Amino acid sequence: MRLYSILLGSSLLALAAQAQAQNSTDAAGADSPEANVSEIIVTVNRREERLQDVPVTVTVVGGEQLTRQNVNSVENLTRSAPALDIAGPTNYGALSIRGVGGISLAQSSEGSVGVVFDNVALANTSIDPPLLFDIARIEVLEGPQSTLFGRNSSAGVVNVITNAPDTGRAAVIAHADFGTLGNIITRLAVNLPVSDTAALRIAGGFAQDPRVQQNLADGSWQERKSEAVRGRFLWEPSETVTINLSGDYTHNYYDGGVQWAVFQSSPTSLLTARLAACGVNVGPDNTEGCAGRNKSDHKVFGFSGQVDVALGDYTLTSVSAIRRRNIDELVDIDSTTADRYFQPQTGSNRNLSQELRLSTPNGGFVEGVAGLYYSNQRLTNSVTQVGAILADLPLIGACPLPAAALCALPFGQVRDTAVQTEGYAVFGQATLNVSPDFRVVLGARVGREIVKAQTAATTTAPGAVGQVTPLPAIDAAARDTYFGFRAGVQYDVADNVMTFATVTRGYKGPAVNDQAAGVAGSQLIVRPEVPTAYEAGFKSSFAGGRVALNATGFYTRVKDYQANFVDNSTPANLLVFGNAPTFRSWGATANLFGQPVKGLSLNLGATLLVRRYGEGFLVPNAFGQQVDASTFRPGGALKVTSSAEYSFALSDKFGGFIQADVVRNPRMFSNAAGDDVLSIDNWVNVGGRIGVRTADERFGVAAFVRNAFDTFRSGARFVTPTALQQLDPVSFAQFAGAESRRVIGISLDARF
Repeated sequence: MRLYSILLGSSLLALAAQAQAQNSTDAAGADSPEANVSEIIVTVNRREERLQDVPVTVTVVGGEQLTRQNVNSVENLTRSAPALDIAGPTNYGALSIRGVGGISLAQSSEGSVGVVFDNVALANTSIDPPLLFDIARIEVLEGPQSTLFGRNSSAGVVNVITNAPDTGRAAVIAHADFGTLGNIITRLAVNLPVSDTAALRIAGGFAQDPRVQQNLADGSWQERKSEAVRGRFLWEPSETVTINLSGDYTHNYYDGGVQWAVFQSSPTSLLTARLAACGVNVGPDNTEGCAGRNKSDHKVFGFSGQVDVALGDYTLTSVSAIRRRNIDELVDIDSTTADRYFQPQTGSNRNLSQELRLSTPNGGFVEGVAGLYYSNQRLTNSVTQVGAILADLPLIGACPLPAAALCALPFGQVRDTAVQTEGYAVFGQATLNVSPDFRVVLGARVGREIVKAQTAATTTAPGAVGQVTPLPAIDAAARDTYFGFRAGVQYDVADNVMTFATVTRGYKGPAVNDQAAGVAGSQLIVRPEVPTAYEAGFKSSFAGGRVALNATGFYTRVKDYQANFVDNSTPANLLVFGNAPTFRSWGATANLFGQPVKGLSLNLGATLLVRRYGEGFLVPNAFGQQVDASTFRPGGALKVTSSAEYSFALSDKFGGFIQADVVRNPRMFSNAAGDDVLSIDNWVNVGGRIGVRTADERFGVAAFVRNAFDTFRSGARFVTPTALQQLDPVSFAQFAGAESRRVIGISLDARF
């Protein structure tokens, strides 16, 4: 939501509850050396099935692996899932899978990767998803999933399943990490049986990211903090009815530091002089800035109710949910203390959803699910941009006397937007068991999307003498009826080897270009994004079922890919949101996971990816020139994720463990033009921990390290906002993430 303005100017429970462990096995293998990977259960088809039976490419990350890798948020999952990446700075919520996904300049548009939390699609609130604590497992589904998961899953889905309340025993489970650079993670879960048929589970978490970006003007750091609480109530009033009620609250905030750091600027510019006077050393590894106040305050909360009713051998499921998100921000845009441009912003989202599903029993000729879905979203947003943005221009005669005195005064404007979205859909998918070894998969979704957006004409900001770039009002709507499908075949070539091939047409709904600066020349209605994906692969197990190897080759062609581009019909060649004619991605993904020997758990993944834009997609390069993105043809990008832990006995009362994770990130290009100056080099991130736990796993302590070799890597790079207004024609800035510097610390675990 914020970035368009810039462009325009352990498991909580490393020790999971016993009852949950019986129903959900860690992707790296169960706790016992005899664990069979074929028993891992997933819900990628909205029903419980064995992972090795579903013809979907999915990476399963269990609660224990989340703890081992210090995965605390959805963005951290990129260390565990090879096909998942962040399409831009880590705090803007733009995920991509297999290269599909990015940042939208329209507030009526959603991401291409859906985030689902306990059967509830987060929709626009996925920009601030709940913290990952007290998690049973996470399923990262690759490729279009629109048939079963809806409109904003054209690239894939991150499906999060939390630990359910346990009616069998009371438990208190705690975990804490204390690291250098102010890094703190604390989690606590309490499970309380209420009766033989009901239980309550309350869990909370707090996270403070490592201090990486500092504001030298006041010495403050950007300390991104999150605090969250979640409650789940399980009640089984009869043998045929199960009720799950859930509520959660997350507060993400910081006050201080800088939003970004300048890593390249012109030696003789006014911008460079201001940064140098503050002590900032501009360079490729710079994480320091000199700016006014920066703050961000996001509150997200929601309530959901799920009712499952057994109708003979069938199951009827109802999921009702409401979610809200409120934001209050202040960003210093000009990268200095000169007060040339700053941006306050407020906004709110409200999402209502209702889903009904009917699932067949397993084992028949037809195994499947059918359902109805309705969603209703409301969003409001107000952005103010104000400052003495023209004050430096008299130095080059652009604002000559007597107008120079006027240029030194503050200019600014206010822009208000309201968005309403409604969606209706009927869907179904079934597996036809033609023979014991051969199966056919058929699925379809028919839906209706209605998007309305009203953006008021800019008004002069309070205290400003005039507007910088007056923008007209926008009032438009987009309506679309769509059809998506999935078709495929499965064949068991052996007892432990399943092969499959599928073709899927996905869907991402239309949008109104509600932030377009020039409606007359810009694309007002953004057409739906329609991917067609082909994939073929196999799933296998060996070593007595303790290890699995799954691999998939894929090719995806996206029609009308929603992206940012240069509108050359406007006088200023403005950057706006619209459709690229086509986008393609192809490659392969492989996962190896399990417990090959007693005490050793591992989860390895790799994705090789190639991406191409079709001809006619004009984008700005780093120097403001228009180029056709199809001329940029990078080679294959290889990403590798790995996590392994070896546990061993030290005595009858204590055991030790050694864990390591290595993630190889390929070279990343921050813009579609593929400019070298905005590229980010490939990076190998090494982490690990070594520790001791009691034989009954009630207590544990470990030392950990992340980014062991202290190798800096930027999260995203871009042209420095307002650099030209400070007489710098060639300046670039970058975001630094929580993994950009080495962190060393200690972990504590306890269970009662």
